[in-house]
Amino acid sequence: MEILEAVHRRLSQLEKRREPWPEALKEALRDVQQAVEQVAPGLLSGVRLPTQDKLLQDAKRLRRGEVPEDAAYAFWLHQALRLIYWPEEGRNGLRGEGWAERCPTCGGFPDVGYLDAEGRRFHVCAFCDTSFRALRLACPYCGEARADHLAYYEEGPYRVYMCRSCGERFVAQDLRLKAELDLPALRSRAAWYALAEEEDVEV
Repeated sequence: MEILEAVHRRLSQLEKRREPWPEALKEALRDVQQAVEQVAPGLLSGVRLPTQDKLLQDAKRLRRGEVPEDAAYAFWLHQALRLIYWPEEGRNGLRGEGWAERCPTCGGFPDVGYLDAEGRRFHVCAFCDTSFRALRLACPYCGEARADHLAYYEEGPYRVYMCRSCGERFVAQDLRLKAELDLPALRSRAAWYALAEEEDVEV
């Protein structure tokens, strides 16, 4: 967990690329690789990037919420996409665009969330960090809203929501217990659960 948090804190310091698409993606991938290597040497050493055409296709799919099977490659690509300004046409046809679980700024999906001082639930865009009001009782990934299919448990100031329909977990920080929103800590915890799920580890 400590290494994951250190990686996310370092990545949160990177600046957005100003080059035009798709050149910006190439530079962003390099920036992410160098940043990760500084705090977690070898973490991405086994990942081989595909051809540019395949890379651009994967980028568009990831923006739609279709995550590549290779977890390390998906992580690298996701972090690179956070550093670029997505082309305006990239929003067209995004699955679920216009519903509560899509970012109103860029159309991206959320990766973490928080409860504000009044207990209202907000989600944070996985790509541009925009916070937006979310449904209090619904899975952000599949839209499940039946109470008997949703559950959560608490770990200190964090809530881990679980959907029994799609099997996904979603981590949120309760600002009533820890007032300052800590996105790197939140995202490292979310990454930890994703890795545990992939390895079928009980958490």
